Amino acid sequence: MKTNRLSLKGLAAAALIFSATAANGQSWQTFGNGGMGFSNYAGTTNSVPFYLRTNGATNNPGQALLNETGSFLVESVNNSNTAKTKGSLIAGSNNILGSGANSSMVSGWQNDLSDAGGANIVAGQGNRVVNQSGKSVALGWVNTIAASNQFAIGVGVELKSSYSGGFGIDLIATGDRSFVFGSGTGGGSKLTNTIPSSLMFGVSSTPTMLIQDQLVGIGTTAPTALLHTNGKVRMENLPNGSGRALVVDPNGYVMVANSYINKPAGDQAEEFQSQIDDLKKEVQELKEMLKQNRTNADMSTVSNEPKLYQNAPNPGKGETVISYYLPKTTNSASIGIYNISGQLIKTVALKEKGNGSITLTGIQGGSYIYSLNIDGRNIDTKKMLMKD
Repeated sequence: MKTNRLSLKGLAAAALIFSATAANGQSWQTFGNGGMGFSNYAGTTNSVPFYLRTNGATNNPGQALLNETGSFLVESVNNSNTAKTKGSLIAGSNNILGSGANSSMVSGWQNDLSDAGGANIVAGQGNRVVNQSGKSVALGWVNTIAASNQFAIGVGVELKSSYSGGFGIDLIATGDRSFVFGSGTGGGSKLTNTIPSSLMFGVSSTPTMLIQDQLVGIGTTAPTALLHTNGKVRMENLPNGSGRALVVDPNGYVMVANSYINKPAGDQAEEFQSQIDDLKKEVQELKEMLKQNRTNADMSTVSNEPKLYQNAPNPGKGETVISYYLPKTTNSASIGIYNISGQLIKTVALKEKGNGSITLTGIQGGSYIYSLNIDGRNIDTKKMLMKD
């Protein structure tokens, strides 16, 4: 008896399937269908959507549909998207596509293409494509495309001229073929590039670097050279070497000088350094002498002691002056000039008692020593330098 009842139910089901097949021309089977073609399809014959659902018996089934205008929607919130366009793919919720946004791809939430052109790619939340702009890309959050052939990747990027782009946060590009990379500082303060055919970089509303054609500006948006810097330039750990020096003209342009700078050999460098150290020491002695010259002269007069002073200037060039003090009891006195080898070059007899001086001229450049001799006795010796 049970078997007969099951057979009757199977016949009834078969009859229903047959009648549906006869009425609709074809029955679509979940295990596959043959003979598919443009005139033999699964869908609707009037202007209504064709729905695909999973868990259709629940209150919130999974839903995809080919809508009445020919766009395909996969919805995260059922029946929340609006697409008045053909050939577009939409995934997400609360997205809007106007009639001009054909062949676009949109995913995410609350993206607005109600005034967009075709062939846009938009992903994220709150992105806008306006002014019938097409062939553009907006990825991220609240980016705005206001002209065709643009790309915006990030947050709060606004592109207002064709063939422009932005990558970062809080950016604006308004110049034709202008690009901007980096970040503004928020609160409506955006890094903005208004310069056509340029690339701008920065991390605040003030740009750090701009490239325009073959010119690079750092700290300036109007470069006039291959590398144009506005502000201090610092270099560290530069290697030693030789070559031409760099000079800076009054307009700030850096050029190569005509002269060469060579690193000296080790022994020569040590000799130069030794001469420099000697000169520094003698300059310091001269400064002290000039400060105390009057006091020393007075003390020599009071003490009635002979005194030999450092020549001035030292080093001298062309001529130099040697000052001295001779007590009144002096019978004979002279100053002898010697080269560095100890050879006597010149002797100057001193006739004047008390404070006096002699002027030396015609001495070639080099190192010398000079001595004060009184009554056959050497009183003091000092060193001097002369330049050619």
